[in-house]
Amino acid sequence: APTAQPPSLPPLSSFPSIHSIQMLDASNGWALTDTQVVRTNDGGTSWYNATPKGVTTAPDGSYFLNSTTAWLVVSSGGNPIGNGTLYHTTDGGVTWTTTSVPFGSGSMSFIDANTGWVLQGLGAGMSHEAVAVFTTSDGGATWTQAITDDPQAPNTSDTLPFAGDKSGLTAVDASHAWVTGAEPMSDLIYVYMTQDGGKTWTGQNPALPSAFKGAMTNVEPPRFFGNGEAVLPVGAYANTNALILYVSHDGGATWAPTTPVSLNGHASTPTAADFFVWDGGPTLYASHDSGITWSSVATNINVKDNLNMFQFVDAKNGWAVSSDTSGVYTLYQTQDGGATWNVLNP
Repeated sequence: APTAQPPSLPPLSSFPSIHSIQMLDASNGWALTDTQVVRTNDGGTSWYNATPKGVTTAPDGSYFLNSTTAWLVVSSGGNPIGNGTLYHTTDGGVTWTTTSVPFGSGSMSFIDANTGWVLQGLGAGMSHEAVAVFTTSDGGATWTQAITDDPQAPNTSDTLPFAGDKSGLTAVDASHAWVTGAEPMSDLIYVYMTQDGGKTWTGQNPALPSAFKGAMTNVEPPRFFGNGEAVLPVGAYANTNALILYVSHDGGATWAPTTPVSLNGHASTPTAADFFVWDGGPTLYASHDSGITWSSVATNINVKDNLNMFQFVDAKNGWAVSSDTSGVYTLYQTQDGGATWNVLNP
């Protein structure tokens, strides 16, 4: 596995209480605690403090493009639907620039060092959520609001509906992005696509497998792998609950369901072929043929607490974060595809 030189950052004297982790490969990654931004270059055994000066709370949005380039947004006065400060690093967190931005939080998606998108929530209730989409072409120095669906706002547009709770945004270039979510309607898969930089949106609503007719769904943002390959996680809630990973071979224009996994868990899709589904219990499900067939992997742990998240970077290397009711976080690592998990916290 590639191991970079230790970053020129202060090493942490005690193991951080990691709430979420974003690994880039088997060695390098970023993570967030409730007050810090931290980096590792040895798979999560040791950590370095990359927190921008003046940041004392977890960011309200973040995107880690690679081991050197990242963005964080922190809301002004703790108001996530107001304005904020964008922090940007190109040297792995040694130095950060700050920019005032018209959003205080959001789901961020950067394609490269320059092109980025943000979906900001503007308040939700009764299965409706107003949002705004912002785009940048200069690495976050300046932002343009592409659309808002806030009925109270001027120039509002409902092509990205006010109805529905949004789960996030994924973009693939300056023109094309997807927003996902959930709406309490049967047989609706909530995924909207734009082809014009976020100005107008079209609902895709791929069909549910016949066994799940009448189900409610919850959709997470898609993941794109290049060559037109993508995957879209859809939770289906009917007589039986399942996670159905939809795949696309045409860059997200159309989506087709793969074999459902009868588990109400999280998904990790590190490659176009390797998919994992897990709820923290004694069995993890893995597919290495893009969701056609699944095998059960007996794990050596049974997370009695909450499985906050897990992430694989390839068919073998993965990490998981759990938390208990007293707010203690545990970081796990696997190097054998999920069978053996080791606790990294000392």
